[in-house]
Amino acid sequence: MSTSSSCQSSTLKLGIIGFGPFAQFLAKTMIKQGHTLRATSRSDHSQLCQDLGISYFRDAITFLEADNDVILICTSILSLPEVLKSMPLHGLKRQTLFADVLSVKEYPRDLLLKGCRMLEMSCEEHDKMAARSQFLTHTIGRVLSEMEIKSTPISTKGFESLVQLKEGTVKDSFDLFSGLFLCNRFAKEELKNLEISFEKVKLKLLDMMNVRQDINDSNL
Repeated sequence: MSTSSSCQSSTLKLGIIGFGPFAQFLAKTMIKQGHTLRATSRSDHSQLCQDLGISYFRDAITFLEADNDVILICTSILSLPEVLKSMPLHGLKRQTLFADVLSVKEYPRDLLLKGCRMLEMSCEEHDKMAARSQFLTHTIGRVLSEMEIKSTPISTKGFESLVQLKEGTVKDSFDLFSGLFLCNRFAKEELKNLEISFEKVKLKLLDMMNVRQDINDSNL
């Protein structure tokens, strides 16, 4: 495998496009590894980057002109078209890493992702798992948001977990949530499974209510 001299170094100058939760997670790991980071994003993350010691660029073009060894695009598949439209990424001469796809050609990705567990799977396998985990999580979180659940003085740990789930999912845009449904054919099946499972639980409760009513009637 051939690599450029800059990529052979143990430390790199890394540019990150999109500084959401996943990028922040990667950045903290890469900083510990001694890499120098720069970032740009549609949302303003300048204060967070300053706290982490990362150079933040509000202007994307200036960011691209910086001397980065590797560019990481940490954006959802929904945002990617807008990113590509607004930034002349086709003109990049440096290595580009799509962090959500991990499309790495001649770059030793283990250097960047040291400590991360890498799983090889087909797109179909990934979508099935994502529908069961990611989409289902967001769906339940959105339902809880519609119910407007909040912490109470007598909240159990389980209920607090539900509150945290609700608060965590609504931080993401509804466009992202709908994209998890519209862009993954397995999500529709999971939504149907959720509806069926809810009805089963509901019927069990109604059956128990009917049994209790029958007992009460017989004791009259």
